[in-house]
Amino acid sequence: MVSFPDSSTTFQPPADVAAVLDDARAASLIYINGRTSTNRPSARDEILALKRALSARRYLVDRGVAPLKVMVNFASATDYVTENITPEGRYQNQRVEIELIYAPIL
Repeated sequence: MVSFPDSSTTFQPPADVAAVLDDARAASLIYINGRTSTNRPSARDEILALKRALSARRYLVDRGVAPLKVMVNFASATDYVTENITPEGRYQNQRVEIELIYAPIL
């Protein structure tokens, strides 16, 4: 999970997340979910959530991940990970979640 400052779409993973993502090329499939912290869904916030997810996708593709491995999803005003009434809570909810799926090679 990587959080974003208000209205930001720049994907900047902290060092511990970047270290995990260094191995993303070996994943069979990658799911990226972009989210916002708004209270009501809107077209503007859905675009923001999509841009966050696409920014994370670009980060991975720029590091050698095959674009066809990456599935992008987004939603605004939904799926909070914590309370949404404090600045800290909203920051955590303004995020992308990245799931790396590894399938055994038979």
